Amino acid sequence: MSNESKIKQLLAEAWVKRREGNYKASRNLVKEAQRICDADDYNALGRIFHIYMQFEADAQNPAKALELCKKSLSYYKKAANPDKIAHSTRHIADLESLLGKDEDAEGNYREAIRIYRDDPNSSIGDLANALRAFGLLLEKCGKIEEAIDIWKMTKELYQAINLQDGVDEANKKLNALI
Repeated sequence: MSNESKIKQLLAEAWVKRREGNYKASRNLVKEAQRICDADDYNALGRIFHIYMQFEADAQNPAKALELCKKSLSYYKKAANPDKIAHSTRHIADLESLLGKDEDAEGNYREAIRIYRDDPNSSIGDLANALRAFGLLLEKCGKIEEAIDIWKMTKELYQAINLQDGVDEANKKLNALI
């Protein structure tokens, strides 16, 4: 098995262990993946630091999670991976919003959404999720007219992928805002 395959396997197992709540095993798997990872395997390093970020987010440590997410993003930028750049940028915005850094979060949501829209290979669900989070931030900041527009787009995208929970949430938000 190649190192690349082994790293992917270790990280997939780590993600499963994390979901099961077995953080010790999960962390050990990520550390092993990092140990065998080449210094120029930027996609793998991006994923490794994404998982480290998730550990901190799960532990209610958003400042540390933000630091790790920025490190993940830096690797994805070196890999020139637009999907992962957008995904990490959205997570940075989520964490900034949680930390009350609303202006920074707004800029990062706008950037993530731009990347998703510009990349023909982007998932509709990923774009919808980014728009959803952006809509929540706009509401929080009192930018109601723009929030309404964003929730309308979010609803359309969730309808396109038949995600009824997303459609229902968008309808609830729109009814409350209009």
